[in-house]
Amino acid sequence: MEKTLLVLMILFSMQAKAQFGVAGIDLSNNKSQVYTITTKNSKSYTTKKYTTKTALKIKEITFKTLDDEKKTIALSQIDKIVSTGKKDRHNFTEKYIKYSKSKSDLMTEVIKGKVSLYQRSQVTYKGNSGTTAINPTANTTNTNITYYVIKEDQPMAKYIKGNNIAYGRFKSNALKFFSDCESLVEKLKKNKYKRKHLEEIVTYYNEECD
Repeated sequence: MEKTLLVLMILFSMQAKAQFGVAGIDLSNNKSQVYTITTKNSKSYTTKKYTTKTALKIKEITFKTLDDEKKTIALSQIDKIVSTGKKDRHNFTEKYIKYSKSKSDLMTEVIKGKVSLYQRSQVTYKGNSGTTAINPTANTTNTNITYYVIKEDQPMAKYIKGNNIAYGRFKSNALKFFSDCESLVEKLKKNKYKRKHLEEIVTYYNEECD
């Protein structure tokens, strides 16, 4: 019985990718937003909304194009998703980023450069009384925001800050990642740059470090 319930929980936990705004980016869907989904083989599709599903070995995106055509594409085949809208905060790009040897996820591009900065939003469900494992949408949600950085010549993004202390503290992570820029290392050591200055740190590296 317990094994059956576990399988049901996994199967029915496939959910839409929750969208939240951080660092000036508003990922909430509105009527003006249009998403252009481009695959690695250069095919493009336009839609008003999309859903990502991740359960067991399923990692895919589903959507209906503006021509009313239903599509399902593996996340690993996505090159980028570009959102456009009437307001600047509705314009952003998402990419499928590898962040460990076996894990990848859609992340929002905050800064693009020699070092690129990405934001990852991970949603978990908290059960309320009266809800069931096969009805997770009735639960309350909690969103965990983490940030990753990646250099142009690197195949995998590195965790830089978030709520998971198991991946290291921000200062030690930053000193290690930006160790090839002496002036930036000095600023970090002297606490001129702290975790709240992450965007400034990445911008400094892109503009001032060789």
